[in-house]
Amino acid sequence: MTPRMTQALTLIALLALTSADHLMPGVRRIERAGSSTIHFPTPARPPQPPRRLQPHPQPQPLPLDGVGDEGAPDAVGLPADFDELDITTLNRLNDITNISDFAHLFDLLLPVEEDVLAGPAISSRFGGEAAPTEAIELAEMANCKPELVTVPLELPEERNAVYFPTCVRLEQCGGCCYGPLLTCRPTVTKVVRFKVLKTVIGSDANDLGSARRRGGGRRRRRRQNPSSYVEVEAVKHTACQCGCRLTEQDCNPAIHTYYEGECACVCKNSDEKRKCEEQNTTRYWDNDTCSCYCRKPSDCSSGQFFSQATCRCELLTARSGPGGLIGTDEVPSRRPSLPRRRKPVRVPLF
Repeated sequence: MTPRMTQALTLIALLALTSADHLMPGVRRIERAGSSTIHFPTPARPPQPPRRLQPHPQPQPLPLDGVGDEGAPDAVGLPADFDELDITTLNRLNDITNISDFAHLFDLLLPVEEDVLAGPAISSRFGGEAAPTEAIELAEMANCKPELVTVPLELPEERNAVYFPTCVRLEQCGGCCYGPLLTCRPTVTKVVRFKVLKTVIGSDANDLGSARRRGGGRRRRRRQNPSSYVEVEAVKHTACQCGCRLTEQDCNPAIHTYYEGECACVCKNSDEKRKCEEQNTTRYWDNDTCSCYCRKPSDCSSGQFFSQATCRCELLTARSGPGGLIGTDEVPSRRPSLPRRRKPVRVPLF
């Protein structure tokens, strides 16, 4: 468009706007004190489609150690009672040291660290805030492993003998194991030998006293105590592991069967145990002896005994032969009477 055409169009527009009746649609005249302005409308924008919010990417949980890309994480459900965990889960739990691994094992959500470690500001009595307190450290599990402890030496007992030293620091199994059925036990041990100084005291005191009584030794001589080295042995733990507190050696093979997965000695007569537990109001089962006993034994009068079969006092029954009266499952309190002795017979001597 040429400049002349632009000027012509502008002049036509001004002439058309001189009267209010000739205003174009959408054009307004604004009258102010001493001035008059014309407002042209801005072109309307075409309607835009509504914007859709894109969701933020969610952080993916870290995989557990020993778990591949395939399959779900190898997490363990949080039990209602930790004492009921099996031996396999307890061994995995006892290998954990920090809190993060514990949370990964049971799929727990850890609290925000700032809420735990940050404490309130402490103000001094002279005004102002005191120096910030030290940060609280996260506790770590004291796992079962060899650690230096004080071990007393097994020294021979001998009169007038003094030994040094009497104890040493040696690696021994220490730490805690999760669960009441497990304890920290050594798996590999080593015998260590030590030299200990042995000194005998008071050995020449008698010799010095006898010399003075003889009058041959007025000069005071230096007291000499013989000394020597003695070898002693101590056991050093080189490897440790959480194992069953109750071992197979603690069971009686005649009545027990040892189950390592349960860390328990189980009675072989399971039928008798079941019958005894059905009468738990009056009886109880003893796993050490694998026998059923009465809960409230009572003292019986003369001629009676307390029966574990009926849980009451029973009369003594008679039987033939020496021994007199005896009960079915108890020995009578009274000692059976002995036969009367005959009078001695005198034999004449020739």
